Amino acid sequence: MIDIFLISSSAERAPHIVARLEESGVVYRLRVVYDTVRQLRLYGAAIRHADLLIVDEVGLTARELSGVEEALACNPRLHCMLVTPAPSAALLGAALRVGVRHVLAWPLDAHEVASSLTQIDTQKSIGKRRAGRVVSMASCKGGSGTTLIAVNLAYSQAALRNRRVLLIDLTQQFGDASLLMADKPPPTTLADLCSQIERLDVALFESCLMHVHANLDVLAGAGDPLKAAELLPAQLERILALARERYDAVLIDVGQSLNPLTIHALDQSDAICMIVRQNLLYLHGGRRMLEIFRELGYSASKVRVVVNQYDKNARINLTTLEQTLGAKVAHQLPRDEKLANEALNRGVPLVTSAKDSALAQGINLLADMLWPPFVERRKSVLGRFLSTWPKNGPQQLKPGH
Repeated sequence: MIDIFLISSSAERAPHIVARLEESGVVYRLRVVYDTVRQLRLYGAAIRHADLLIVDEVGLTARELSGVEEALACNPRLHCMLVTPAPSAALLGAALRVGVRHVLAWPLDAHEVASSLTQIDTQKSIGKRRAGRVVSMASCKGGSGTTLIAVNLAYSQAALRNRRVLLIDLTQQFGDASLLMADKPPPTTLADLCSQIERLDVALFESCLMHVHANLDVLAGAGDPLKAAELLPAQLERILALARERYDAVLIDVGQSLNPLTIHALDQSDAICMIVRQNLLYLHGGRRMLEIFRELGYSASKVRVVVNQYDKNARINLTTLEQTLGAKVAHQLPRDEKLANEALNRGVPLVTSAKDSALAQGINLLADMLWPPFVERRKSVLGRFLSTWPKNGPQQLKPGH
């Protein structure tokens, strides 16, 4: 099933478009609004959950595609279909540049509509074939220790739980994660890989990774804020699709920046771990970040608040923290500045070099919370059950049923 958002400037043409959709034979769910393309930004929240955006407007010009371009940039999985009488060469060129791949002239050809919908439905089905669980690490303020925690979570999964793990450094500043994991520079960076995204395959992907453990790979950060700012959600989409197929756990260090790229990473994540500390600045920033997460439609179960350097004697205790943030604290990591600094200076994971410490044990508990072992066992049982299920599943419902 594909979710379709139709914005039409005509109450007369819209029913004809719906009729062509029904004739396509593709199962879909539809929302229709009557408005012009100039008002497209008003429906951003609804469009975020759509697979296909259909824009129906007479006299559509290239200049009016800015709203469409913004919608596609914020949601790389979104497809767009423009419906307009006799589209000009200028419009076709502009549509191609902003990412539109379906421009249909009026009146609609039923075969063209069916072909486009079938293609979109097929691509969505392929995109669902994912295995690895993706977790993003976020912070509302610098100095939270997010990167150190991310590195040790990755080692915990790879070295102690024998899972294939990929750590992606998506921080917008200087990409420090690789420095904490190896004493040599990475072969390439995320920015280098994105610059070659059109020829992305397994061989290219492997060549761009830093292999730091038998089960642990790192895709180093851009290392340059200017290069990091040029990365696109669509590029990250392709990288994550490949990563899910090859790893049991994918960990993304998004840092403290919220932009279309990092929001896309958060959208694609199965869980978000937000790191805070017990001071006023983190309270203010953490509350605002959680508000943004709610505005983005993330459920409370998807976002886990973790207190780093927890001090039970701190002036801001857990009760105050939870009341101010408006969210429960999922986990606390104890304060151990000496151990953390030693790990940073030596470039070694504390979950292996100081595995008996309270901090290492706390990180291991957090790893089990974010990648629950019982889920994997249950999935394997379910997999054995489904292997005996008839290949011809239940008949799909037609629109409106």
